[in-house]
Amino acid sequence: MNTMQNNISADHNIELTRAVMHTLDDWKLDGQHILSVMALPDNIKVRHLSKFRQSEAFPDTPGVNERLRHVLGIIDALATSYPTNPKMSLFWMTRRSKKFQNRTPIQVIVEDDLEGLITIRKHLDCSYDWFGDKN
Repeated sequence: MNTMQNNISADHNIELTRAVMHTLDDWKLDGQHILSVMALPDNIKVRHLSKFRQSEAFPDTPGVNERLRHVLGIIDALATSYPTNPKMSLFWMTRRSKKFQNRTPIQVIVEDDLEGLITIRKHLDCSYDWFGDKN
């Protein structure tokens, strides 16, 4: 039973990784930006990113896991905001806003690193950080 649970967990992590990679690709992030946004370890190079699109989960590190949670939270909040038109999510992410000093949400994420992810997630998800919890 424990082996089966480990396989389910591994498969789930691979699916989460694929979903995040798909979203980062939709956001038109280049390889270097993906490495940075996800805080992937230095030994992972741009050429390794295709593995995350196919068959491997992101490394299990605190930094990667935190960013994974934020990107998944952004994906979920966008799906809630635009349930009938997923293209609007991408439109919103690529539209400049005065709220972000005339930058796009994607620029905020790329330029402001972890704080950028948190800023965009807080903006989209009114329940995130409701009680000061960053989970």
